[in-house]
Amino acid sequence: MSAQPQRDRPRLVDPELAARVPGLRQVAVTAVALAVISAAAIVVQAVALATVVDRSLLHHASLRSVLPAIVVVGGAILVRAVLHGAGDLSALRAADRVVATLRRQLLEHALALGPGWLGGERPGELSLTATRGLRSLHTYYARYLPQAAAAAVIPLILLVWVGTQDWLAFVVVVALVLAVPVTMIAFGREANRRSERQWRRLGSLAGRVLQLVEGLPTLRSFGRESQGRREVEAATEGVRSATMRTLRVAFLSALSMDMIAGFGVGFVAMVLGLRLLWGELDLQTAMAVLLVAPEIFIPLRRAGAEFHASTEGQAAAARVVDVLATPLPSSKTTPAGRLVDGGSGLTIEGLGVHYEYREGAALTNVSLLARPGQRVALTGPSGSGKSTVLAALLRFVEPSAGILSFDGRPSSAEPVAIWREHFSWLPQRPHLFNATLAENLRLGAPHAPDEELRRLLEAVGLADLLANLPAGLQTPVGHDGLTLSSGERQRVALARALLRPAPVLLLDEPTAALDPPTVARLVPAIEPWLSGRIVVVAAHEPLLLSHFDLVMALPATVGLPLAVSP
Repeated sequence: MSAQPQRDRPRLVDPELAARVPGLRQVAVTAVALAVISAAAIVVQAVALATVVDRSLLHHASLRSVLPAIVVVGGAILVRAVLHGAGDLSALRAADRVVATLRRQLLEHALALGPGWLGGERPGELSLTATRGLRSLHTYYARYLPQAAAAAVIPLILLVWVGTQDWLAFVVVVALVLAVPVTMIAFGREANRRSERQWRRLGSLAGRVLQLVEGLPTLRSFGRESQGRREVEAATEGVRSATMRTLRVAFLSALSMDMIAGFGVGFVAMVLGLRLLWGELDLQTAMAVLLVAPEIFIPLRRAGAEFHASTEGQAAAARVVDVLATPLPSSKTTPAGRLVDGGSGLTIEGLGVHYEYREGAALTNVSLLARPGQRVALTGPSGSGKSTVLAALLRFVEPSAGILSFDGRPSSAEPVAIWREHFSWLPQRPHLFNATLAENLRLGAPHAPDEELRRLLEAVGLADLLANLPAGLQTPVGHDGLTLSSGERQRVALARALLRPAPVLLLDEPTAALDPPTVARLVPAIEPWLSGRIVVVAAHEPLLLSHFDLVMALPATVGLPLAVSP
């Protein structure tokens, strides 16, 4: 995408991240200001220490006469320690704020994009980005950011000071300092490339492991668990190889930086020693320049080391920014059209949906009007668009044509969260969380009393299950209802959808995992929770309800006329 080249440029603070995390630019400004003061403290410390050495060795000064200079040295050391602590504290707070803000924004944005978008993503890779990836980004802002600010400011100020003291030492240091950015750019680009490759492999490994864990029962039933193990082993080996190549670049970069710094200080010492021997320089100046010379290279070396430690976080940040840049359904332009005044109820007029990854439209010209208390059936073969209608109503996908409205208000006039409050939804493959049975049921009705939960479980035929659970409603059901059968999971999800006090109930293949006798018992039992609500059932054969006010048969071929019957 177009933003990618901008993120590849070397910047202290990514402008896209700074725009999403308030106050982040101030942290960079603070880091630069602390670096300026630190550079001044370094010069003061070196000059004061050189003064003490010069007066003590050459002039045999007493301790009392050099005591003020010693105090200045101690004060400069104390100031540098305080500045270092303040910089670390500021960077740590900024890193905590960045990670917490981005993790919250990533979660909220992914949920707002809906399952239609999540279905095309790898959950393992997204989870890895939100956890380990953002923890690595913490390293970038907590350690690399202050060091990068110091590397950008301190060497420049110290070079200017060295130039005012001895021009030859200045030339030597500048010649070697200029080699540092060339080295950093060369190794930095290679490190970025290898870190991005490592991150992609790590994301692929996370996705494979999650898929293997979720599909392990099926693989074992067919005796193919060894195939999944071999795929994970191959992905693990790819991550190991990519990690070792990344570490090789980091170690070579650190070695080159150490060699440049060592040669630089050694050449400066040689030049100063010769000029001091020839009488072209006094001891105090030579000593001060020699003390300052290593301080020119130290920030550069530290910045280079921290850069390699934070490259994984930068790759994760690029992924987070890409996700956050995905437009929400509410941010897209709603097609123009005449809004039918349907009064109270749910209105769909001329609904059309087109997926980017699919040739042709998924839906065309679907219209219906449902009043409170009415029941609508959407029927048709697989692929006819039944689930797409429900997804459009829930704003998981944005219509390419048509109007959706509830009680006369179009969907475009309300935020996504407010619009979805009108609906309770049972998907084809409902998910149960690794929590108690009561917590799963209360997902859409947090304050529902226990007695209401028991009545609803009895209505959906789970009274015996509840009686046999060791802790009743407080019994954990495991990840995705691991301790329940498929039919029990379906009925728990149905009870959860019925419990949510929404005026429109959307049921997508609600009887797919239930046998006909169970469905027959459910029909009269759930009637009290359907009274006064608009119920839309999408199924091949809608058997859950006793009657339907409207049956809409979607054709197998998009574009054919709809069959609508009372």
